[in-house]
Amino acid sequence: MRTAKLVGPEKIEILEVDEPLLVAGSVIVEVDRCGIGGPDIEAYLSGDLPAQAWFGHEWVGTVIAVGEAVNGHFVGEHVVGSVPAPCGLCGPCSAGHSNHCELVLSMIVGTDELASDHGAFSERIRVDARRIRRVPEGVDEADAALTEPAAVASHAVARAGQHPGDLVVIIGGGTIGLLTLQLAILAGASRVTIVDPDQRRRELACDIGAFAAFPDEAGIQLWLDGNGHGLGADVVYDCSGHSESLNRALTIVRRGGTIVAVGVSSRSSELTARRLIANEVTLKASLGYTVADCNRVLDLMAQDRLRVGELYDATPIGLGDLGDELARMGKRLVGRGKTLVGPNL
Repeated sequence: MRTAKLVGPEKIEILEVDEPLLVAGSVIVEVDRCGIGGPDIEAYLSGDLPAQAWFGHEWVGTVIAVGEAVNGHFVGEHVVGSVPAPCGLCGPCSAGHSNHCELVLSMIVGTDELASDHGAFSERIRVDARRIRRVPEGVDEADAALTEPAAVASHAVARAGQHPGDLVVIIGGGTIGLLTLQLAILAGASRVTIVDPDQRRRELACDIGAFAAFPDEAGIQLWLDGNGHGLGADVVYDCSGHSESLNRALTIVRRGGTIVAVGVSSRSSELTARRLIANEVTLKASLGYTVADCNRVLDLMAQDRLRVGELYDATPIGLGDLGDELARMGKRLVGRGKTLVGPNL
């Protein structure tokens, strides 16, 4: 079968490899769609991966084989990649910190013992059966491919401890930012505004619920001066991953407000701690997601309360075009929504 592997900075190879080996506790999934996410682009530019299985981790597919000791799953199921429930046995779980379960973390990054030696930019993939979640009836397969980034956004909103009526600003109008926008509204935000230099993203943000959108921090600051009692934003989500965006968030958040760091960059970042302390701002990091986040966003998609269809390009690409698409995206050429790869096209 064919699979795409990252073999160095800005270097992709499409390889013919053996079919994945079915073992106890695993399932084999034929990949229908796999989204290209920000971490895939960062990995492409740097050549660094936590594990080969990480390259291509936003996927939806069909179960074609079920291993021994797998209960509750069967051939023909339409599924997405997720994470398992906390194991209850590792150090963090035993200490009562199940949200930081080592098993969950290993499956997020693709270092668990049943992970394939490649990601879902592949015709088929082996995964631990505990990772998969059924796609609810009525959810389109392309929409379902955005389950993973939607779960990441859900986790960020949960981490924020957002309150009903909060004034929210989102820095970065990529897929994660636009999903966070919708979930912040569902969590009760009174008004959500977004900051992004790309006009198409700003227009899309307003179409799906943003109260306003601005190309830079100067515009949002003027707006905040006349709104939210002139105090600043209650919550700022940094979904851009730019090295200076956390410092920009400090100019937007009110005293005593909360900043949630969601976007990840391979470039170093310096944070002006003096202002953070002087304004008693709470800074939270949000990594990955939980099985509850995954279930939550799948339910919202099934109820048509989470709009994802506008966030991706309706025309998928094949594996052979993956390298060119990553090169384009690596140059920060926005211009369209998330790209989905159809490995079997």
